[in-house]
Amino acid sequence: MHKKLFIQVSFLILLFLGCNNSTEKTENYQKKLQPPTDNKIYFGAFPDFGGSEDNITTKRLTDFQNLINKKIVWAYFSQNWFNGIIYPKEAIDTIHQQGVIPFVRLMPRSNEEQFIKEEKFTLDNIINGKFDNELKQWARDAKEDNIPLLIDFAVEMNGDWFSWSGYFNGADKKDGYGDPNYYDGAERYRDAYRHIIDIFDQEEATNITWFFHLDIHSTPNEEWNQPKYYYPGDEYIDWIGVSLYGAMSPKEDYWESFDEILQDKYQSILDVSSNKPFALLEFGVTDNHPQGSKPQWIEGAFETILAKKYISFNAISYWHESWEEEDNIFATIRVDSSVESLEVFREYADKSIFLSEGSFE
Repeated sequence: MHKKLFIQVSFLILLFLGCNNSTEKTENYQKKLQPPTDNKIYFGAFPDFGGSEDNITTKRLTDFQNLINKKIVWAYFSQNWFNGIIYPKEAIDTIHQQGVIPFVRLMPRSNEEQFIKEEKFTLDNIINGKFDNELKQWARDAKEDNIPLLIDFAVEMNGDWFSWSGYFNGADKKDGYGDPNYYDGAERYRDAYRHIIDIFDQEEATNITWFFHLDIHSTPNEEWNQPKYYYPGDEYIDWIGVSLYGAMSPKEDYWESFDEILQDKYQSILDVSSNKPFALLEFGVTDNHPQGSKPQWIEGAFETILAKKYISFNAISYWHESWEEEDNIFATIRVDSSVESLEVFREYADKSIFLSEGSFE
């Protein structure tokens, strides 16, 4: 074969193979997480990635899986914007390399303080495009990496502990932003989340499954603060998620079972959407509480989940962490806070209904 012709043919072959490989990768990863079939439930976790929720290491992930004797389907962590609105490639790669799905919490905050008003990463600034360049680059990097990601934005928005809650952004007012018939606080959150998803769609970062993540308790429990008003809409969101905690500190004068909490509040979750799968994204309870038993609380939680009472959860995710409260009192949420708690958790985690692999279509 003539040398020039040989070079041209070789180039065309390489180009063809490259296109085929690219297409195959796109087909594998540019899809949404589907709810499991056959009544199964995904089993994920926040595997103690530190107080800032972003200390992601292979050891922390594998230690947790070894602790509970089970592989988890996803590992949950925070991407704190005070460290920059930057695609967390190292964290995502660390989790992905273990065969686990990275689940990223986009946290628009300047520090870890709670119950304060945000000055920089405000909902208005997001809506008005102040961070568009960073978000576009985040989306481009996600597209380039082409790893299937789960993402939620500004979690537990109906709780007044976070600066993106309606409480700090207009609350029950209707005349300060947007639709004069809509609560300003919830509307700002809704529009900020829509703005972010629109950017990712424009950048064709289609390897993202989007979660809407509320708290079981609306604080304050007012009409304007109900989760349904914050919801970006079925056309934007793929899964509905919820946090449900029992008492989180031994000093709290409060103890309710998982079943009691869910029975009282489940309708506010169902009011968000009837068309999306539900995930219990965070749950847990403290040990050493004078009014109740953590092993019994965990057992009751799993029994309620398995019975599919009130809500049929398609996925669950335990929050494995402990921290120091005031006066040297510890919130011992970790599954191994006692031998008894760990034994109960392992017993239920071992059940075949709980899956360790996600399905994408």
